[in-house]
Amino acid sequence: MDIRRYIVLLLISGILWAQTDVDILIMKDGTTYYGEYSRSKVDKVFFKPQGAFAFQPVSVKQIERLELKDGQIIVLGGKVKIITIEEYQKLSTKEKALFDAKLIDLGHWAFYGPLSGITLYLSLGKIQKIPIEGSIAASLTIPYLILNLKKVKFSYPQSLANEYDRLYYKQVYSKNIKNRKGNIIMASIAITGVGAFLMFMKAMSDFDFGSDSDWTL
Repeated sequence: MDIRRYIVLLLISGILWAQTDVDILIMKDGTTYYGEYSRSKVDKVFFKPQGAFAFQPVSVKQIERLELKDGQIIVLGGKVKIITIEEYQKLSTKEKALFDAKLIDLGHWAFYGPLSGITLYLSLGKIQKIPIEGSIAASLTIPYLILNLKKVKFSYPQSLANEYDRLYYKQVYSKNIKNRKGNIIMASIAITGVGAFLMFMKAMSDFDFGSDSDWTL
């Protein structure tokens, strides 16, 4: 009986040791794979599950966590956390531009909607000499100029010596930044608009229009 118990413990220990000596890939749907990580790209990683014959591309957006056997986190919450210099050098010019652009923090553009609303409110309510067209233009322009004071630092990767590659890199990089900025601005305006509408409806519901008897002749 004791021998069987020891055998079971040895088997369990062997299984646990085997699972800690491999890389772990956890998908967002909860599926877990044990295997070997190869390399990362901008939007995918290459992973070979145990029992598979070749490395398979996996979309980064579908990954919740990719942890190497040494504890290093490669992907977390659908975003690449670490990429080695060797892996970066293997990326194409477009992939380098996309990867570098995604590292830029554009979170401050989420304030565009609130700033736009405040500017519109002040120009209409406090500065009544400004026509409505001018107020709308000011509410769209002033917040953009303020938020744009935080400049995005731009530099070419040292590996890009060719002038054509540099031009292509800058085009892809700038387009990605512009698209992300636009998406954040539109989302900020939408959220601010919904918030303002809800506040207006709440104020209207709390406003006392008087009882029906006040309106009878």
